[in-house]
Amino acid sequence: MIAAAVIGCGRMGAFTSDSVRRYAPDCWFPLAHAEAIAAHPDVTLAGLCDPVADNLARAQAAYGNPAGYADVATLAAEVAPQLVGIATRTIGRAEIIKTLFDRGTRAFHIEKPLCTSVAELDALTPLLMRDDVFATYGSVRRFFDIYARALAMVHDGAIGDLLEIRLNFGPGALYWVHPHAIDLILFAAVGRQVSGVQARFEAIEPGGQPGEVANDPVLQSATIWFDDGVAGHIGRAPGLDMILSGTAGEIAVRSDGRAIEIATARGDDPYLVRETIDGPTSVSGPQGTLAPISQLVACLQGDADAIAANRVNKRDILTGQRIAFAMLASHARGSAIVGFDAIDPATSVLARTGGNYA
Repeated sequence: MIAAAVIGCGRMGAFTSDSVRRYAPDCWFPLAHAEAIAAHPDVTLAGLCDPVADNLARAQAAYGNPAGYADVATLAAEVAPQLVGIATRTIGRAEIIKTLFDRGTRAFHIEKPLCTSVAELDALTPLLMRDDVFATYGSVRRFFDIYARALAMVHDGAIGDLLEIRLNFGPGALYWVHPHAIDLILFAAVGRQVSGVQARFEAIEPGGQPGEVANDPVLQSATIWFDDGVAGHIGRAPGLDMILSGTAGEIAVRSDGRAIEIATARGDDPYLVRETIDGPTSVSGPQGTLAPISQLVACLQGDADAIAANRVNKRDILTGQRIAFAMLASHARGSAIVGFDAIDPATSVLARTGGNYA
């Protein structure tokens, strides 16, 4: 059995929120890290960690009373987990990853976003890209069967050549919401190289240090340009839809994975004909957070296909975080299109909203 632990025993770590349980499609479950780890037959939840005693005790009671810890270093020394779910606030997350790595952990399911600063990203990049380190991310839609089905339809030529990827995620904040949108764009772009980033935010509050952003700024719009001309757009429209537009039609995953809609040309009719395909009644493989956890387990077990897929995931995690920093650089330059070389190396994001941090 693979020994696993969860750090952070709140909403994402151990207890899925009531609103998500009420409204999210079935493909989202199990969602909480501990819930997904406990559901995997080859994994044992050996430890939980949270500095808040009440959170820790509640999670221990819910998951069969695994060992509980108030600090990461002690958990790492006593449990020696091979796989860890990290569901903490972003501040301090990079140090948690390094602490666990230094003590032997090699598989990480990390809540989004990855880190707070360019300096942390630069430090994490060589660690996460090691061949013996495996990582997945809290932006989990790329693992859901319905999104994979939609992308397979694009690859099969159902809408011609891909032109645009659009994400309707509402008026969301950069750190709290849009790691999801950025990750889906990279997932749909399938290895294309980013050539430029353009973005505009609402008010950005400077922090106390050069390059520091205090708040979690709300994105008005953003475009990620790829080397072959494909563009990924993030706007403020509601719906939680992903729309893939091609030279001969569109495919949309509607309402966070409830259904696929395809629009294609028929004969000489200049208007696209739309057809809704219901979400799958039976899915291929595990869903929710169990899907990325399953990939990590397969990597630890030496599965070559899982390791290859995870290498792509790790690349996109790191690229997605750099895109977030490039969005801030674009805004600072009057929403000009910028490359990664325009990012201020002093950039950091505290992502404070009211009294809370992303």
